[in-house]
Amino acid sequence: MLDCYNGMYDGYCGYADGAPFNFRSKAYWERSLFQRMRTLFIFDGLPEENWDKDAFLYGLYKIGFLAVFKSKTYGDVFQPATPYGIGINFQPVGMNINTPFFRFDRPLIIGRECEVIKLTPDYHGIWDIVSRCAEELMLIDVAIRLASINARFAYMIAASDDKSARSVKAILERLTNGEPAVVYNVNLAKQLTTSGSEARVPWEQFDRDLKQNFILPELLEARRTTLTDFYREIGIRIAPDKKERIQTREAVSYDAETFNRREVWNISLQESLRRVNDFLGTNITARYNEPVELTELNNGEEGDNEPIP
Repeated sequence: MLDCYNGMYDGYCGYADGAPFNFRSKAYWERSLFQRMRTLFIFDGLPEENWDKDAFLYGLYKIGFLAVFKSKTYGDVFQPATPYGIGINFQPVGMNINTPFFRFDRPLIIGRECEVIKLTPDYHGIWDIVSRCAEELMLIDVAIRLASINARFAYMIAASDDKSARSVKAILERLTNGEPAVVYNVNLAKQLTTSGSEARVPWEQFDRDLKQNFILPELLEARRTTLTDFYREIGIRIAPDKKERIQTREAVSYDAETFNRREVWNISLQESLRRVNDFLGTNITARYNEPVELTELNNGEEGDNEPIP
């Protein structure tokens, strides 16, 4: 790859080019799935000072909650924290905060000294969805790579010594790089012959039924299905995996698969944001990020008996 700008923009977050393929594949899918997930809700009214939106979304989706409180130095802030204590309903009563900027010697009491923005009711993030799907997609990527490699013709090559082996490897490399023909020393063809016998090339083709074992289309479909499952798991409306046209009523029934869990997150967000706004005096809001065409469909602008293209 071309090294631009003397590598100044490449060093910090590099892509670990030397890492194994499966490691790079999982890292790719974790980043890809998280970037799709972070658009699930639109937040408005976040304080502009000391509220980096990227850090806010990352912490909220990965940890599942963020402690917010008033600071003499920084004003209204959010910080990662750990729950503390047991209330009458066995819920946390405080937040332990220990970061490079804040090292409190005791927990902050929820409702009196801090509040909590919660995405889930059980103080867990939704990164497990990203991690699980990234793992599945990584395994599919490995299978796709192997299927692509195995789709090529295979050859078994014999060499009498290391020098001949290097020559054969060089020939194969040149052919792989696209050269239409390669001239080789005739002595390579005499390695496996005895005195007086006819010379023959020292390689044989390993025949396989490539068409019978070609499963790449099925693997690509499996990847698409896994991505569809991911969208539905995080509450994003997506067309079902079927070839024929579907009716509006049928599409609504598919939407039921995406509704419940996303609504749990929405209820938790709205309730916690109400308390946070009362505590800080802010007006932070969160709403679903619905595509316009899907919103219009929900409002009944398309008849119940009309097919969806």
